[in-house]
Amino acid sequence: MLGNFVFRGANISYTVKGKGRSILLIHGFLACKEIWKDYDSRLEKNFRVVTLDLPGHGESDCIGYVHNMELLAECIKKLLQLLVIRKTIVVGHSLGGYVGLAFAENYPDSVLGLLMVNSSAKGDSEQQKKSRVQLIDLIKKDKNRAIELLVPSFFTLKSRKTTWQVKSYLRMAKKCSEQAIIATVEGMKIRKEREIILKFAPFKYHYIIGLQDAILNLQQLKLEATMGTKGDFTIIADASHMSIVETKEQVFKTIKLFSKR
Repeated sequence: MLGNFVFRGANISYTVKGKGRSILLIHGFLACKEIWKDYDSRLEKNFRVVTLDLPGHGESDCIGYVHNMELLAECIKKLLQLLVIRKTIVVGHSLGGYVGLAFAENYPDSVLGLLMVNSSAKGDSEQQKKSRVQLIDLIKKDKNRAIELLVPSFFTLKSRKTTWQVKSYLRMAKKCSEQAIIATVEGMKIRKEREIILKFAPFKYHYIIGLQDAILNLQQLKLEATMGTKGDFTIIADASHMSIVETKEQVFKTIKLFSKR
């Protein structure tokens, strides 16, 4: 089922497929729910699978000038209330993991488990914040050119040669307006450190880590994944920051196994 709901005056697009235990799939920066199409069509055989376009992404409207993680988590909470879903497995890729952690902090009773895919509980370092500011400047000068420079860095060198993967992501990214991209970057720049949420998590959590991820630090992710008694991790050798595209079968199996436990 494809649907829409209104959140803070913005139309938000979502899908629901299947029956059973709920899995919420949250896409990453510049993507949209379409990126999960090969996952929800398989997971719906055993689960009730929910996807959405985060505000300013895909078919969803932009809300304002800063999309902080708490705002995005609140949007998700409203969707789950609309669907009468009390508890769910949360799967977040990159930005989606940041949102998933904010959701887990603010609505812990709604979380059956949290799967962090190419994501981290740490906030931005000062250098990363400077990079965010530089990205905003580039977006203001030429949005499409900035996207074309940024997106390939998410992928392995091998994937960049298999151009259809990069082109598909570029197509999704270019749907985002300048305001939406800047609002999301601003939100990521000011996001909180949330390692403490994992350390004392009352729910199970798991990290999927790309060995070739040039954006996140491998040792830091392993530390986060094991700082709580309910945490664990999977490392995928052939994956970068885009494991959900580059190594779909391994990620799918991890999501399915984690969600069944």
